Amino acid sequence: MTNVVQSVPYELQEISDLINADPRTETISSWVFSEGKIWSLKFIVQLSVQPSQFMPEFSSWHLVIWQEGTFVKIEMYPDKKDGISVTFQHQDGNYKDETQRPWTAGKPCLENAFAVFGRCQWLEEPEELADRVLWRLNRLQQWIDAAALENLAVKGEPLELPAFTGHSAYSQIGFVEKTDELKYWQSMIGKWGYASISILQGTLDTRYIREFYNSDKKLIRRSEWSPAMCNRPKIKDIIWLMLPALPILQPWQAPRTWMELNQSLKNLGLSFSDFLVDIGRSLRKAYRRRLPKTLMLGFPLQEKVGEEPQHIHWLALRLTGISDNSTTRRGFRSTERNRRVWDREQSLSREPIKWVRTQNWTSGQLRTRGEISGDIQRKKILIIGAGSLGSAISENLLRIGVVSLGILDSDYIQVGNLSRHALTMSAVGRNKAEALAEHLNCILPDANASSFNCDFPPESESIRNYLRKFDVVVDCTGEDKVLKAMSDFNWQCEKVFVSLAMTWKAEGLFAYAAKETIFPVIDAISHFKKCPSPEIDVTDAKIEGVGCWHPVFPARAEDVNLWAAIGTKFICRIVGTSKRAYEYFKQNQDGTVERQTHEY
Repeated sequence: MTNVVQSVPYELQEISDLINADPRTETISSWVFSEGKIWSLKFIVQLSVQPSQFMPEFSSWHLVIWQEGTFVKIEMYPDKKDGISVTFQHQDGNYKDETQRPWTAGKPCLENAFAVFGRCQWLEEPEELADRVLWRLNRLQQWIDAAALENLAVKGEPLELPAFTGHSAYSQIGFVEKTDELKYWQSMIGKWGYASISILQGTLDTRYIREFYNSDKKLIRRSEWSPAMCNRPKIKDIIWLMLPALPILQPWQAPRTWMELNQSLKNLGLSFSDFLVDIGRSLRKAYRRRLPKTLMLGFPLQEKVGEEPQHIHWLALRLTGISDNSTTRRGFRSTERNRRVWDREQSLSREPIKWVRTQNWTSGQLRTRGEISGDIQRKKILIIGAGSLGSAISENLLRIGVVSLGILDSDYIQVGNLSRHALTMSAVGRNKAEALAEHLNCILPDANASSFNCDFPPESESIRNYLRKFDVVVDCTGEDKVLKAMSDFNWQCEKVFVSLAMTWKAEGLFAYAAKETIFPVIDAISHFKKCPSPEIDVTDAKIEGVGCWHPVFPARAEDVNLWAAIGTKFICRIVGTSKRAYEYFKQNQDGTVERQTHEY
């Protein structure tokens, strides 16, 4: 790092004085201005508690300040020589890089609201530069004290995994692990096997686990994915190993080399070298032309600090160093015994590990940005009518966690539909239900949408029986004849019925619901006729294409999306209730919505 001669601004000199005025901190150099317009200041921090194995009484740090756009960035990094040399919780990987900068990459997370900061976590960072530095300095002192006392991770806080370096920006492996599968995997600790994967269609290198096999290549578990993902080609390209706990180096450092990984497994009571020898022997015995490229390490993981494990989590890394039947070394005979020795040596290698990003693609993890709660997630919902409103509502339901959907429609997609439909040009000419179900199954990995290319009620008895399995029936056709057919249909048990229909030009939305064994068609239609909906003006209708006069229903995409959002909320709100309900929503000129409610 090249230093540049630059006069120290007054405000930075003032910060130096403030640091020296604190009884626990002291500057040990002057400000340094370097390439990238970075100002840095080396200082010492003293513990206010007893030192520990990994946290000395005095540690050296660097206050680093630079500008990004209009915002001034402030960070504090450990010194490469006299700073802390390990990684703690709530800290970036504390590694010495190849740059000439005198600090490591291991900055602690001082701006986040961890419980260790106590009441201080509720205070926002000040705006003035000097006040911001003092605010962070105070939190750094609390952070190192908590690190020395080994209570950086307070019981009840969400558990954060250590930073695993070397991730590719494009590579990721998805898996599904639920709470009810934990007990089985815990019985497999110390064992290994194979796994098959598929590439997620349309991605550069995103893959997902399909099946798990034991070391004897017997199928032991099959992962559940959407139908679109189950149709993808799969290959056995993974070796898995189940561990009793997260493999780390104390206090909270992810292994960076094969040797460090070997040590972390040794700390867990496992022999990594024996494992590599065992899988190498198994692979050569099978005369595999292509060795697996990925190693998956599984372990029980709790969601919050101090709690019991909730599910299995998987880490992934590029598998290298295993000998195949053609592996040779100069000066050595190509024997099975020598190849086992070479496999064992991989565990002592100082080569860096190439970690691969992993993620648990369970429903809750996929929808942390927005998920519906309650029983509706477990409901099977049938959507009758895959037009603009039905397609948007079905997509809304899927994205918030309702994954078991049925789509029924006999109509076909035309180009004109796309101006307000959830589907795209690739669906033109296809049946709406089939194309929409396929679209839904490509949205999220846990989607399970099925289609019915028919009118309601269906003529096929097998389809009739299938429809009876749904818990909620949502009509989005806007046709009275469908409501009458729903009333005549023998559902054989109680259902939650919902009927949604937009008024002329999508100025309003009808919403009706009932939980009964027979759809109350007379009651529903009578309410629809009484609602204050606008009169249909045929002169305002438009014709699509040429030929016989056939007006299309006028509605813009944003209006359809508005009513789809409100209709989705109505469905979620009404499921679980036993009363009939009728609501009419009207959109005003300024875009606000009024609701008229009638509950029984």
